[in-house]
Amino acid sequence: MELTYLLVRSKKRKKTISLQVRTDGTILVSAPYRTPVGEIDKFLNQKKRWLNRIIEERETRLKDIKPKEYLTGELFLYLGIQYTLRIADEMGESGSLTFSEGQFVLSVNKVHQGRELFIEWYKKRSREYIEESVKRYSQALRLNPGGIRISNALCRWGSCSSDNNLSFSWRLIMAPCPVIDYVVVHELAHMREKNHSMRFWGLVAKTIPDYNKQRLWLKENGYLLTAL
Repeated sequence: MELTYLLVRSKKRKKTISLQVRTDGTILVSAPYRTPVGEIDKFLNQKKRWLNRIIEERETRLKDIKPKEYLTGELFLYLGIQYTLRIADEMGESGSLTFSEGQFVLSVNKVHQGRELFIEWYKKRSREYIEESVKRYSQALRLNPGGIRISNALCRWGSCSSDNNLSFSWRLIMAPCPVIDYVVVHELAHMREKNHSMRFWGLVAKTIPDYNKQRLWLKENGYLLTAL
């Protein structure tokens, strides 16, 4: 199996080459700026068995995900919990899609727009939650971030630009609250450390002591946030 990958070179990275398989299956290789391609290929070849196993596990998980049909009884994630969907005959003035008493309710005449309505609902809730989380943790860290953008990213949960504008995928609202908060703190920490150095992780750990638990949740369950 021939491996294709996305290579990111960095002048700040001194020696090590790192490897990551993103939620969408992309293999991301980060390497020092002047590392020869041959050395990178050698590194990948050494990791080939591990990569193949990770890719096969991902493909197996994805087979278990069926496209949503927006039928009564289907399950939808919200803040890490699966809630059932009920199709209602009449919605009145409450809208086309609501969340009430522990279940989602979708108007029967809007089923064909189910995906769009869920995305709109998730985006609104993600902005509400993330803006509050950014406010809370930026105060704790004594930081002043720029704007906050809610993106359509499929697997890049968050990012921090060079001018400290923050971006977060709306899909995060499907994850548990501690996971969302970890991503928020991760990007806030990049305002001080534009890398993944020991100082960066120390700052994250100071704010989110169990951040490794939240990272692991994303690694093992991130694919669930892509299903809609």
